[in-house]
Amino acid sequence: MTKNNDAKKIKVFNLVNRIKRKLGRDPKSKVPGFIAPEAIAEADKLIEILCADCPKTIAAQLAELDKFWVKMRDTPEGPERTALTENIFTVAHEIKDIAGMCGFSLIAYFAESLRDYIDKAEPNVKAQKVIVQAHIDAMNTTHKQGLKADGGPLSDELKSLVKIAIKKYS
Repeated sequence: MTKNNDAKKIKVFNLVNRIKRKLGRDPKSKVPGFIAPEAIAEADKLIEILCADCPKTIAAQLAELDKFWVKMRDTPEGPERTALTENIFTVAHEIKDIAGMCGFSLIAYFAESLRDYIDKAEPNVKAQKVIVQAHIDAMNTTHKQGLKADGGPLSDELKSLVKIAIKKYS
């Protein structure tokens, strides 16, 4: 046990909010920020344009994911496989973002699951072959069937198959 006079002292560092300073505001100000409605409307228009082409964008990203996966699937552990793993992580993350933003929540679900699996996966080539392939198959099926949201027998079945692959090989 320590006595009060033996306790260690803690020093608190107050960090400067550099973003406020760049905007010409007082960094110590407690006034909440404000975003002009015109800026929000402009951002909404850009998102609407992006989402109009979302199915094509997702198709291109799935093709890129397939391209990386075909190379990675038979590549032994090493620097090349690590680089391909990072590419798959990045593309899965991009698919999750655009699909989620544009209302394709089922593809976003599988992309996020793949991204999270890749992020924490051990370099077990056999397990990766099954689990990554299950995710890619689920995303491709979801895209080809035009499924947007969770719910329904096909989405439940796809989720179940991916969960079985993860449970069996993790």
